[in-house]
Amino acid sequence: MTGLSSVTDQGASPSRLTRTRRRAARRRRGLLLPILLLVALTLVAVAFALYWGARELNVSQARAQKSLVSASLDARREAFRNLVVDYAWWDEVIYVLDVGLDERWAREELGHYLLEAFGVTGIWVLGHEDQTKIAFIEGKPSDAALFGHLPGTVQSLLDAARQGRSIEAVPPVGFVAVDGRLHMVGASIVSPFTEVGEPPSPESASLLVFMRPLDRDFFNSPSLESFLADAGFAEGPAAEGYLDLEILGLDGQPIGCIFWRDQRPGDDLLWGVAPLLLGALLILAFLVFLTVRRVEAVVSHEGRLSVSLDHERQRREDKSRFVSMVSHELRTPLQAVGAAADALDRYGEHMDPVEMREEIDTIRRGVDALAGLVDDVLLIGKVDGEGKVQSIDLAHLCSAVWREVSTALKADQELRLSDRIGAPIESGAQVMLHTVLSNLLQNAVKYAPEAAAVEVDLAKGQGHYEISVRDFGPGIPCADREAVFEPYWRADRVLGTSGAGLGLSVARAAARSIGGDLTIDSDDLDRGTRFVLRWPV
Repeated sequence: MTGLSSVTDQGASPSRLTRTRRRAARRRRGLLLPILLLVALTLVAVAFALYWGARELNVSQARAQKSLVSASLDARREAFRNLVVDYAWWDEVIYVLDVGLDERWAREELGHYLLEAFGVTGIWVLGHEDQTKIAFIEGKPSDAALFGHLPGTVQSLLDAARQGRSIEAVPPVGFVAVDGRLHMVGASIVSPFTEVGEPPSPESASLLVFMRPLDRDFFNSPSLESFLADAGFAEGPAAEGYLDLEILGLDGQPIGCIFWRDQRPGDDLLWGVAPLLLGALLILAFLVFLTVRRVEAVVSHEGRLSVSLDHERQRREDKSRFVSMVSHELRTPLQAVGAAADALDRYGEHMDPVEMREEIDTIRRGVDALAGLVDDVLLIGKVDGEGKVQSIDLAHLCSAVWREVSTALKADQELRLSDRIGAPIESGAQVMLHTVLSNLLQNAVKYAPEAAAVEVDLAKGQGHYEISVRDFGPGIPCADREAVFEPYWRADRVLGTSGAGLGLSVARAAARSIGGDLTIDSDDLDRGTRFVLRWPV
């Protein structure tokens, strides 16, 4: 039984092991793919949420900063308008100055005071048809005309100011760009009354015009400095990496923008959270790796256990088949031996010598059949087929084996031997070669038609010897060319022919025991089967 298990394991175990490993691989993929997919989806979801959150934070921060700058500008404009109203409507100094009374402080110190106190760099009192009556530039009295310092778009502000017949009707402060700097300009008629009456009329009333630059004190104010960085004014678009708020002139056309650096707090948050997220993902990947290793260990153990169970199941099946087949094959020769022995016992005294010889020959043939069957079973388990190295004439060996087989089976076939080696070889495989040739020639005689030839070809290839045995029998289908080498396997169409199904299994075991192999090569034949034995030189 050791030999039988050896051949069975060699032939069947790799196939079962491969199938088991494939099942284990499919189960691993079935376990790992959902985990990896979940990890990937989690990563994508977290990354998307983080990116979307950072983007929304950047957008909302930019919107809030623009709103803050716009509100601060509106507050400055309203404060500057109130300053213009205070001096145009309530301050007697301006009125006295306008009507020509000789007040030295009003004519010489007013400009300096407004510059120091409120940052007003330009003051004009305009008369009829916007003629300059009084002017202060940078705190000093000047005869400079208004339109020599300010662009022509100021005219719309002056026209609106002349129509303002009450404090509420004073026009809002506008923006102008002068020498690359942003200035606020406000204007109002000069009147000591809460409403313009007679005199003066709006046409003859004087206008008070203030100009003040929107300078660093605006950008450095506590309300903006903590939120804006590198803020300033530019007459063109803001540079890359900066946010801006468009400034419209008195004519409604853009004159520039207030810009500040885009700090993108969302990006800082993103880069701040990214290491934590990466660390969490690494930990998750490590846990997945440990889980995978554990699953692989369990599946591998399960696979080995499954293979062991398959081996045990196969051994039991082989044992059952062996007992069944050997019992069947032993019954015939035993019955023949028993019948002949019984005949000799009962009728031996009355038999003539010829009849007695026939019974004795029957007993001998039964014993020979039993011995051959036992030898076949034992030879399946033989592993080392090499014996003492000697000179072997393969052509002579083939002829000798043919005589043995043809005599034993009373063969009518003819042997056609082609020797392309032409010389003895040195080898220690004579016993195994005899076994292979004996089984192949027996098969050829059993399954080939009577009087058909059996062809044997001897050749030497690249590093190996080759013996091919061809018969002209029914042939072996391609689907059965490996099955015929399994122990006890027999095709349905030859079940009527005597045999245990061990011959080819014994022959292949003998071939592999000397480092070779036995295969079927019949693709180019129109009928019959060709067995090819190859073994290394």
